[in-house]
Amino acid sequence: MRRCALSVLAVVALCGACEFGETTIPDGDPIIVVHAIMRPDVSQQWIVVEQTFTGVGSDSSSGSIPGNQPQIPISGATVTVANTSLPSDPCGLTQFTESPADPDLPVSLGLYWGPPDCPTMRTGDTLELMIETVGGHVVTGRMEVPGANGMVLRVEGDSAIVPGPTLLFNRDIDTLDAEVLPEAGRALQLEVHRPDSMGFPLAVTRLFVDSTRMTVPGNLTDIFAVILGEEDSTDADDAESVFRAGRYYAVTLALMDDRYFDFARSGNVPISGRGFVNNLTGGMGVFGGMVAESNELKVVGEVDDSREGSYNMRGTVDGRAVDIDVELYVVATDQDTTATSAFVSGQWFYGDIDTSADGLFIGDDFELTVYQSDPNDATRLSAYVLSGSTGVGDPFTVDVYDRNQDLAGQLTATRVLAAAGFRK
Repeated sequence: MRRCALSVLAVVALCGACEFGETTIPDGDPIIVVHAIMRPDVSQQWIVVEQTFTGVGSDSSSGSIPGNQPQIPISGATVTVANTSLPSDPCGLTQFTESPADPDLPVSLGLYWGPPDCPTMRTGDTLELMIETVGGHVVTGRMEVPGANGMVLRVEGDSAIVPGPTLLFNRDIDTLDAEVLPEAGRALQLEVHRPDSMGFPLAVTRLFVDSTRMTVPGNLTDIFAVILGEEDSTDADDAESVFRAGRYYAVTLALMDDRYFDFARSGNVPISGRGFVNNLTGGMGVFGGMVAESNELKVVGEVDDSREGSYNMRGTVDGRAVDIDVELYVVATDQDTTATSAFVSGQWFYGDIDTSADGLFIGDDFELTVYQSDPNDATRLSAYVLSGSTGVGDPFTVDVYDRNQDLAGQLTATRVLAAAGFRK
């Protein structure tokens, strides 16, 4: 053992005297990157054309998500999609442009839009992509249009043909079963979204399997948020659950073709550059297809905290009479400060409301932020913070503050269902 230790010290001493030469790595050649997912279930198709970073000083990133604004866009390209199964169809050959006719569509260099309802797509049709850049580079791809005979969500004894009625989902005891019935296609993708304050969907998680059926437990943890650094903690045990009681969620089922599935399941390994499954010629990326449908979940949970329950709150907010029911849950029970979510329904500032609200508990004191858009002006949003304490008896007072933290009114709160008898 002593001899080995001396040998290691000798090697270290020798390496300390080494001089390493400098090697200049030449600039890389740009590669054309294409993101093109054809969806027969939407009225307008789009394609992103950009290029890879090469390492030169002029490389820059917009910091945006591809599909909205490309990182290094390729502008002025000729982008066409042909339905070879319908060569004589008026939309059999579709030209994509960076200048869509619809003013409501996002416009960006490298983002190409097809005209409404073009190309024509039937289940099983073959589509061919051709992109020719100003510099003469050509990228081609080929795919078959997927199609589903139906999509189903099941929660215990309840089920919905997607899209269908809202499903009640108890995250503590239920499992969510998702299935697509394919006519043409390969794999199932499931995405979970929750609405933000304006009602726009925020992605929570995305899962996919090499089959057409998937079962998801209600207490599923969003482990991908930890891996991707989206959580403050690197401990998977601290990651937020995908489903939180007291929130509405949208679950989207998608039937993927084999090319989109290959794109979703593979990735580029930074060290070796291997691992990505490419189906384009002359470039890299994806030319594939999918069909998707969404359904709403109302996520509840078992009541295991004395602060949880249903409350009725009535009074005035900025001079307007309000009368709401609040179905409140806490996320954790072992800390002084815990997150909380609640369903809020009834008569609110701009009229009827049926939404989710998030907030915090500090002991028995809670704060919930309720958002509501003006039905006559979508740009006007009311944001009110409800502040009260469930530990001061029944009834109790809830202060309401507007977005400027000015007192906007007071509500009288009464517990409708206590924790002991509060069940979904």
